[in-house]
Amino acid sequence: MRIILIGVGGAGCRLVDLFYAQDVRSPIIRCLDGIAVDNDADALNRLMNLPADRKLYFQRLDPSNPDDIIASITIEEIIAKLQSLDTGDIDAIFICGGLGGTMAEVVPDLVSHIRKAMIEPVFGLFILPCTREGRERSSRAADGIDALHAALDGIFLFDNETWYPRLKVQPEPARKKQDPLKFLPLQKQKVEESVKDQTYRKINDMIVRRVGLLLRAGEFSEKGGMDIAEVVLDAGEVLNTILGMGFITIGYALEPVAQGSLEMDILGKIRPAAPSVEESHKKASKVVDLAKRAIYQEISTPCDLTSAEKALILIAGPSHEMSMKGYMTVRKWIDRSIRGLEVRSGDYPVSSSHFLAIIIVLAGLRNIPRIDEIRKIRDMSENPDVHDPGSAYNTGTSGHDECVGDTLPVIPVEESAPAGAGSSLTDDYGRTGGNNASMHEKEESPGSVSRKDVQTGDTDNDDFTWIS
Repeated sequence: MRIILIGVGGAGCRLVDLFYAQDVRSPIIRCLDGIAVDNDADALNRLMNLPADRKLYFQRLDPSNPDDIIASITIEEIIAKLQSLDTGDIDAIFICGGLGGTMAEVVPDLVSHIRKAMIEPVFGLFILPCTREGRERSSRAADGIDALHAALDGIFLFDNETWYPRLKVQPEPARKKQDPLKFLPLQKQKVEESVKDQTYRKINDMIVRRVGLLLRAGEFSEKGGMDIAEVVLDAGEVLNTILGMGFITIGYALEPVAQGSLEMDILGKIRPAAPSVEESHKKASKVVDLAKRAIYQEISTPCDLTSAEKALILIAGPSHEMSMKGYMTVRKWIDRSIRGLEVRSGDYPVSSSHFLAIIIVLAGLRNIPRIDEIRKIRDMSENPDVHDPGSAYNTGTSGHDECVGDTLPVIPVEESAPAGAGSSLTDDYGRTGGNNASMHEKEESPGSVSRKDVQTGDTDNDDFTWIS
C-alpha cells in the first residue's frame, strides 16, 4: 500500500520522520513519502531523517495570540507539496498528529482542501492524550475527535494513557564518576533525553512498527527476491476494510521463533519430513495465543471487539512457522465475534525474519471507553456542576482493566473439528462470539470466499524487516 504522510505538530512530525526512516531501510521497495508541518522551527530541525524540502515551517503571525494557528498556515503551499509527491500510484493520504494540541485544529480545514485538489482517500493517525496532561488538553482532544470523525475516511487511534505506563523508561541511577573526556572541546556531547521523551519515542516506534507492517503486506517488486503468500492482502483489501469506518484500532503481537542449526537446515532440505502432530499443534497454539495477545493486551486503544463493523487479520513471519490450522481458528473467532459481516485475512511470509507476528485491525468501532472518558472530561469542564462518575483510567491501570481481565482463558486447539464448526475463542467475560454467531455454519476452507471472508489471489511480497 503506497501512501503520503502529513505530520501536523510535534507528535505528527516525529511520527512521519520515523516512518520515513523505516521506509528508506527497505532494500527492495518503498511504500511511503511524507512531509512535516509545524510552527516550531526547533522541532523541525530535530527531525533527522526527513529531507529539508519535506519540512514546512509556518511562523506565527501574532506571537501574542499563539492559539491563532489557522491564520498562520498557508494550506495552498501544503497542497502544492502533496501534489508534487503524488506519482500516480498513491493509494491513500494519512494525516498524523496528537489530539489536544493546537496544531490539530488545522486538520479539518486541511482535509477539505485536500479533497478538492486530490482524489485519494484521507485517513487520520492520531494519538489520544494522557489524563495527566490536563483537562484543557482532553477537552480539545474531544472537540478534535468530533470534528475529525466527520471529515476523515477513518481514524487510527493510539492511546497514550494505555501505553505510557507500560512503555515508561526507568530513569538511570546517577553516576558518581564523571567521564574525564567529557569537557574536551573536540569531544562530541551526547544529548540526554528525559524519561518522558524516551517513553514517547518508544510509543512512536510501536506505532510505526504496526502500521508499517500493514502497509507492506501485499506489496511486490519487479526486482524479485520476495516470498509468495498463500493468501494475499493487497492495498485494495486494506482500503475496503478501513474506508468510511470511523474509529479503527490495531492489535499487534509477535514472538521469536526457534532457530535451528545450519546442519539441521541442510538435512531438512535434503530429506524433508512431514511435521508431527505435536509440532503442528504447537504452531497452531502459538498463532492462537498471539491473536489473543493482539486483541486483549496489545491493542492500540482498548475497545469492545463485538462493536466492530469490519476486521482484518494478517500473519507475518517465516512460512514454515505459520499454521493454517491456527490461522483458520483465529479467523473464525474474529468472524463470529464482530458485529459486522466482513472479515479479511491473509499471510505475509518473510523467510529472513526471526519473529512470527500477527496484526488484527478492527474498524467501525462503536464502543471505545477512552473516547467516552475524554468527552465526559470536556462536559465537566464546560459544566462544572456535572458529577464525575469516575473512570477506570484514573486508577493507574490506564483503562486497560475495563476491557481486559487479569488472566486470559486457555484456548485449546483441537486436533480435528467437524467441517464448518471450527474452534471458538472466549474473552475474559466468557463470551464466545458476537451477536451474529449463528450466521456462519457454512463449511469454510482457506481459499473460500463468503460474505464475511474476502480474499484474493497470490502475488509477490516485499522483504519485511519491521518485525526482525
